[in-house]
Amino acid sequence: GSGGDSEAVAEGSSKEAGAPKKEGEEWASESAGAGGAGGAQWIFCSGQWQDCLCGGTVRWGNRDKWKVIELKKGEKLQQVKCSIDKLGDPFPGDDGKHCQCEVTPGSVFYNSLNPGLLPTTNAKLATSCQKFRKGATEEGEEGRIQWESVAAFCDPNWGETEAGKDFTAGPRALSSEVLQGLMDTWVDHRFVDVHEKYFGKTGWLDRCFINYYAGPPNGKHAGMTQELVASVHAFSDAPVVVFHFGVLTPESWTKEKFPRLILLHAKPVPANAGRSFNFNKMRAMLLTKARVGIQLDSDQFVAPGVDAMFKTTEREVTQEYPMPILPAHFLDRTPRDTGKYWARYCPKDNCKWQSQRWGHAHPTWTFWALPWLSRWLRGNLRDETLPAREGGSMSALRIVDVPEDEDLLNIGTWEDGGTKQWCKLDLPGPGDFSALLRSTGAVADGSRCNGGACGDITSDRRWHPQGVAKVFYTAHHAVDPAETRRYIKALSEKQKEGKLPPPILYKGNFYKDGDSLRAAHPEITCII
Repeated sequence: GSGGDSEAVAEGSSKEAGAPKKEGEEWASESAGAGGAGGAQWIFCSGQWQDCLCGGTVRWGNRDKWKVIELKKGEKLQQVKCSIDKLGDPFPGDDGKHCQCEVTPGSVFYNSLNPGLLPTTNAKLATSCQKFRKGATEEGEEGRIQWESVAAFCDPNWGETEAGKDFTAGPRALSSEVLQGLMDTWVDHRFVDVHEKYFGKTGWLDRCFINYYAGPPNGKHAGMTQELVASVHAFSDAPVVVFHFGVLTPESWTKEKFPRLILLHAKPVPANAGRSFNFNKMRAMLLTKARVGIQLDSDQFVAPGVDAMFKTTEREVTQEYPMPILPAHFLDRTPRDTGKYWARYCPKDNCKWQSQRWGHAHPTWTFWALPWLSRWLRGNLRDETLPAREGGSMSALRIVDVPEDEDLLNIGTWEDGGTKQWCKLDLPGPGDFSALLRSTGAVADGSRCNGGACGDITSDRRWHPQGVAKVFYTAHHAVDPAETRRYIKALSEKQKEGKLPPPILYKGNFYKDGDSLRAAHPEITCII
């Protein structure tokens, strides 16, 4: 996933304190909170288990129960691990605990912050409900579908409309004000020109990669994200849109260094909401305004040939099949795993309502899938309930009980009878690229793999009985930025030498594309 960092230890002295702020509007507790002396303000800094980098005092807790961590004298910044392990538990039993940072308007630190955390900003607005509403009439079919997809977030009365009357919001629904705010994104001031270059003419990208992350500029997730962006610049000609939900981004990220990076800032989902950070993945997909998109987590990198997935995605995600497609997971999850949703799709362990193998949450999509993405994200954030179906065989399911993005992407696919699944285009780890890097003399279509990990992804009895093909388009679990740099360098060198095998591996042979794979193996069950 692309969540916050888990490295640094809390610094500075701490003392218990009760803040005067009362629980009120959800945004008030997360961003423009009443602050300290001299016009200072409390802003959201990080969720639980993440790191907060702050140029002032930090407080850890929720509502009116806080632990305060003062900035050491003479220091300009402090990095605090926001967890009960490091800071204790000022609010036992509360799952909305988070860190806030005290900021002073006009300071250097304040001016470098994510605009979404501030009460007001002059940053360029990239998306908002108002812009989406305008696009419905000015941006053709894509703009119309985009507005249809975000209307539930933007219109406070959506539940009373024809489209929304059958979807009742539950007690854990976010307020309409918060839902509207989730649609706002701002362009980082360093990348305004890049944004204008790619979005200026139509307001839409033809194709792009997207990523989402949060974490300190010197932290692990920023480092992983940087190498991901570098790999896109090395092996693709498409832009990459990075959605930043944290406090600060690295100063070294510039348009000169990354001319196809579009860096957008957005508000985090309020900590009090009790939702996973990773639902920002679906939010980023919904807000990108891309005709064709490939989602990448920060612990991935891309490889030569990856751009072929744009055409493949456009071929498969259509008006007739309007949902994202996930690659097969290397593990096939079953009702033995945890999750309240299994009772709906696998009653009494009979998975007759599960329509495909568990997929990995690295989807690709087209604008036709935007209503689907909205429907499932909305269902979670509005605390909607899926009614029982099939004569009660499919039990009712409260969507807020689906805890993570990967779970939601899978059950949404099953609910709608989705059957398309990518071959393994997100290899389980960088080490899987050994087959590509160690095989010698295997550059022709159909060549034999003769080095490294030449086997297929594990088969299963029902969905992929012959196993799943490996596709060397991206690597997952690339958690060491230095190691990622070495892989990018090795792939670049072998590509320049003309010695890189074709990118698809199945039954020990390399294939140049899906057509070639299917010709050799018509029994293949995954798509590429």
